[in-house]
Amino acid sequence: MSPTTSPTSMPHLPQLDGIRALAVGLVFLSHAGLGHIVPGGLGVTIFFFLSGYLITTLLRFEALNTGGVSLRNFYLRRVFRIFPPLYLTLLFVGGLYAAGLLKGPYDGAVVLMQAAFAGNYVTVLGGDIMRALPLPLWSLAVEEHFYLLFPLVFLMAVGRVSAARLALYCLIACLVVLSFRVAAVLTLADASDTYIWTHTRADSILFGCCLALWRNPLLDGAAGYRPGGWQALIALGVIGATLVVRDETFRQTLRYTIQGGALFVLFACILQPARGSACAGAARLLSAPVLTRIGLYSYTIYLVHAAMIEAVAGFSGSHLVQGIVGAALTLAFAALMHRLVERPFARLRRRLDAPGAGAPVRGAALAASAR
Repeated sequence: MSPTTSPTSMPHLPQLDGIRALAVGLVFLSHAGLGHIVPGGLGVTIFFFLSGYLITTLLRFEALNTGGVSLRNFYLRRVFRIFPPLYLTLLFVGGLYAAGLLKGPYDGAVVLMQAAFAGNYVTVLGGDIMRALPLPLWSLAVEEHFYLLFPLVFLMAVGRVSAARLALYCLIACLVVLSFRVAAVLTLADASDTYIWTHTRADSILFGCCLALWRNPLLDGAAGYRPGGWQALIALGVIGATLVVRDETFRQTLRYTIQGGALFVLFACILQPARGSACAGAARLLSAPVLTRIGLYSYTIYLVHAAMIEAVAGFSGSHLVQGIVGAALTLAFAALMHRLVERPFARLRRRLDAPGAGAPVRGAALAASAR
């Protein structure tokens, strides 16, 4: 089933920037004192799903165009995207602490674990997670652990396994991750760390991989999955229900699985919606300039916002002041980071995508098939 009506390279979809803006907005508001009514955790789950979808779609495009995958280029792209803003933000937040603007105290060993993408296993490694820098690096650790392994699996599948079959394997892996969560909740006295462990949260990424592999709206032409507006409304209702249910066992186990299935429908709805449909209207709203701009800055916003809010809290106990001033400082920092750091490194990433860059491992492009 050849995707003859699909583009040959990943198009820019402004509605995905809008989704990033909504996700980071949920996280920011939750940390700005509204965590009791704003589901910040859902924002992280959306980021995970989006990351899984985008990375896997890019791998499929590469397999289509080159017959293989360049692991070298894949990992370099991740380094250029993730490392410069991350480590500069770490230095900046360390400077805030040195200037007395953050409370602390922080544990140097724990901070090193954060910097080495082991922050989500601090407790397992004997550290005190309460002495970590106010940076949400646990979620980056989940993603980086996943992307150390997934491209290797994808590469082995190229020329051997169809995209639909690989999607099925990803779905099975989602169920395995769910079983890890259930086992942890049933056996541990405190299962709260299941929220941040890679082996208990990777299914949120895997659901995005499933959409990229099975009837991908961008790659699989007329066979792409394009749900109607009523299906999207049901999916929204399902997500709302997962947020209303307060049972802690449900929240630690089935919640992420159900949300992953609902996000599968919602993302498919807005990726390439039919003209004039409700999904097309949602895509237009998400493509609003203010949302796309925030989405463009979302990575650095996500990195620095908690530290900014905490720094402002040292001068004002008002959550309103912390939110407004923290947002202004966060946006200013993110804008500078985007202009001075992210854009130059984005140009380096684009060079890796140029024809002839790198040496992809060859294989028949069966992984681009939707059958």
